[in-house]
Amino acid sequence: MRISPVLLALPLVLTACNHDDGEADDTSAIGLFSGLFDGVATGMNFPLDIGVAPDDPLTPDDIEGGDIYIANYGTSEIMWVRDPSGDSSSGDADPIFDGTSVGFAGATAVSVPTHTRVWASFEQGGEGDAGGIAILDQDGALIATIDGSDESDAFANPGGLCYGGRSADGLIEYFYMINLGDGTAWRIEASTLDGDDLTFTRIGSGLATGTPGNPGSPGNGLTSSSDLPDGGARGCVYDLGSLYVADMQNDRVVRFDDAATDDGIDGVALEDLPAGNLNDPTDLTVNAEGYLIIISYENAKAFLTVELPRGGFIDNGLQNLSVNAGNYGVAVASGTVWFTRANNQNGTLRAVTPEQDVPPTTEGPFPPQ
Repeated sequence: MRISPVLLALPLVLTACNHDDGEADDTSAIGLFSGLFDGVATGMNFPLDIGVAPDDPLTPDDIEGGDIYIANYGTSEIMWVRDPSGDSSSGDADPIFDGTSVGFAGATAVSVPTHTRVWASFEQGGEGDAGGIAILDQDGALIATIDGSDESDAFANPGGLCYGGRSADGLIEYFYMINLGDGTAWRIEASTLDGDDLTFTRIGSGLATGTPGNPGSPGNGLTSSSDLPDGGARGCVYDLGSLYVADMQNDRVVRFDDAATDDGIDGVALEDLPAGNLNDPTDLTVNAEGYLIIISYENAKAFLTVELPRGGFIDNGLQNLSVNAGNYGVAVASGTVWFTRANNQNGTLRAVTPEQDVPPTTEGPFPPQ
């Protein structure tokens, strides 16, 4: 059951009603992107993905989430932005983990299931140079690594990683990994968020394949976007039984139903999207109201909001924001869409709020990122 969203004075999306002719009669409340919250955090080098640490409802109010973690591909690091709510310029992001210290290169994705654990995928390194996952605490201390030595078939240059929640009995934690090397989607099950008792299941294939890039290292970051991975499938998000994947090179979003229980699933493209609305989708997220927000690399089609599970068109107000090309990771809190610009070596964390007249927030509720 999805948690009911908090009522906000300025909701992120004023959803439209779809008539029988399939056309919407209203669009998003968000206006043109003025750049007011362009450089909320800076000092990044081709940041490809972000995750917002959630609050833990079982802990006291003084233990809050809200920090943002970033997969910094250009230096193979995980970066940390301490809760930037209400601040339009919070300075440089802090590097807290160097993937090259454990033989990983090219940070591609982060998943933040709780405010005390971060899972991060790396495109290269590890067994067979097929990439791997680092499990960190909230300060970046290494807890465990996962790679092809745990399951040789599961790693083929991962480009996406997302959390799928916990089983009803609390015994299994679910994560999903997308491989740009072979176009497969995998379910990872663990008994704890520290990665104990791992099992791997290939839930589907048929996604676009891509070519790994040429990632840098701390102090030796990339200077050209030509060093980024080329094509393939990227970000993912899990919601109410289905896994959604940004199939970048194929200009589509693919849904895998029953992703937590089945394998060998035939993915299907989301239906009813207006032609031309997806142009190199790189990531996607679900907001508290249950709408899928898709971000694309190209500035002309920066955002699109659709209804789950089928993908029915809701709103194109976000897609018309005047942003630069090079959009990658996206995460959402109740009143803010957070995303990165990663088309040059001076990457930034950006934020969009209703009409750009209220400061950004990391306040929930939102699904686990």
